[in-house]
This record gives sequence, C-alpha cells and structure tokens, in this order.
Amino acid sequence: MSLVSVVIPTYKRDRVIGKVIRSVLKQTHQNFEILVVDDGSKDNTETVVASLIEEDPRIRYFCHDTNRGAQAARNTGARKARGEWIAFLDSDDYFTPKSLEARLIVAQSESVKVVHSKCLILKEDESMTAYGIPELDGYIYHELLTHYGPLFSGLLVAKEALESVGYLDEQIISYQDWDTVIRLAKHYPFGFVAEPTFIYDCRGNDTISQDLVREAEGYRQVFNKHFFEIVKHLGPRIVAHHYRHIANRYRSAGNQNAARYYHILSFLWWPFRLKTIYRNVQNLVQA
Repeated sequence: MSLVSVVIPTYKRDRVIGKVIRSVLKQTHQNFEILVVDDGSKDNTETVVASLIEEDPRIRYFCHDTNRGAQAARNTGARKARGEWIAFLDSDDYFTPKSLEARLIVAQSESVKVVHSKCLILKEDESMTAYGIPELDGYIYHELLTHYGPLFSGLLVAKEALESVGYLDEQIISYQDWDTVIRLAKHYPFGFVAEPTFIYDCRGNDTISQDLVREAEGYRQVFNKHFFEIVKHLGPRIVAHHYRHIANRYRSAGNQNAARYYHILSFLWWPFRLKTIYRNVQNLVQA
C-alpha cells in the first residue's frame, strides 16, 4: 500500500478545484495525500480547499506569494511530498476511479520508476474521446526525442527519480511534460497503462494549449534544450522534422516570418525532402 503524493498545481481555478480534488478522494487506492499548490491566486481557491481539508486531513495546501508558473508549483508540491510515488494532476483535469491503482500495479509488477497512461478528452459539447498518447514502454528515450508523448496527469513517478533529474525545469513555458519525460527517459524505463487514467478537460478557454504563440515558443524551447542529443542519436532528418513542426506552430500562431525561417532551416538540415517536393511538383505539372 504505497503512499502516493498527488500534486495539484492551480491558479485561479476556485470554480473547479473542488471537483478535481474529489476525483482523487474517490480513488480505489486510498493511501494518498493531496498537495494543492496555489500559484498566487487572488480568488477563493484557499477557501474552497480549506473546506475540503476539514472533511479530509490528507489534503495539504500551499500558496506561492506571487505567480511563478505551473512548473514552480509542481516543484513545490514534489519537494514537500511525503510519498514514495508522485502523481501530477492539473487543476482542470480529473482522475478516473482506478487511476492510482492501475498505475501502481504496473509500476510494482514491472519494477519501473515511471508509468504513464492513456487519457480521455472532454470536449466543449461534453462528449469524450480517446487522446492519441503513444503506447510507449521500456527504454523510450529516442522515441521521446523524436516526438512528444506522456502528459503530466498520466504520470506516476518515484520521488527518487524526480530528485535524481533535479525535479522540473521551471524555465520551460510550454510542452513542460515533454521536457520532463525526456529527462526521465534518459535514465529510466517506462511502464504503460492502456486504460485511460484521467480526463483531460479541453472545455476551458484559458488552457496553455490554446495560446498558440506560447505553444510555438515552448516547442522550440524544448527542442533547443535537447538539440545536441537529437543530433547525436537521431541525426539531421529528425532535426528537420522538428524544425517543420516549429514552423507549422508559428504559422498557426500568425507569425509568418518565423514560420518561413524554420521551414528554411528544415530544408537545410534535410535537403532530400526538398528534392522530393520538387519531383512531386514536376509530376503534377506533367500530368
């Protein structure tokens, strides 16, 4: 019955934080503590959490004096965690009832220190669908250098593993889960739970995924941080692959100059693709 510390970073979410916490309280695995880290909210978050602490003393509340970002809030919770295992839950997501149990079973049966899982997406029309998280397990470092995968709310990590990689990088502004799992995968094999263990709520309009400029900057930031490892292990074709993704994100954000710049870098790193495009155009013209 391992103790799991569930870390919930939150900022201005007083309307939903109670439902998020109750999704943890309903777990089939009941040996847990909940660490709510308020990242400087000025709403009623503290009041809502205080009322729940009266019902269940396993809930602990911490508050930053100023808004320092989700990574800083996660780090505060992880460092104060008493559990052998740490699970992260964003303050607009919800655990399924067997979330902790299912991931602990895999962690213990496969003797791994990191587990991730599938999830469901809750859409604006209240419908739910499966999210395409890659089904990766074992030593997946190269796969994660190629593309992003596990999300924070699906992670179960041994606290000693987080400590060994220096906790989370608080400078990353987006794709923070991608950077975290890359750093963990460099040292540890992963386990995988095929059943969804959390619900990813995409109904809000304040999620980071809807900030397209920030998304493009975060992707570029993670790529630049791991650039030399990508070159070393995967070569120029994957570098070009990432530059194309960065270019497409800047285009979606409306920054056409940045999009053109990163498309040029993509072609410079893998010019064979440019030849392929040229041949395809020729074939279309001749047809």
